[in-house]
Amino acid sequence: MNILVDSSVWINYFRSGCHLEKLDIYIDQNLICINDLILAELVPFLRVKNNLAS
Repeated sequence: MNILVDSSVWINYFRSGCHLEKLDIYIDQNLICINDLILAELVPFLRVKNNLAS
């Protein structure tokens, strides 16, 4: 079984700094999947976050 995680959950996960325990477990168990639409929504957010960290 795979779990599709919405972009809003990922943005909260990366933004907050405090990771969701269940999401961490699913990642460790390799149960997370992503689709093209969610990836397209995440890429701009991650680029901005990366630029702010530099």
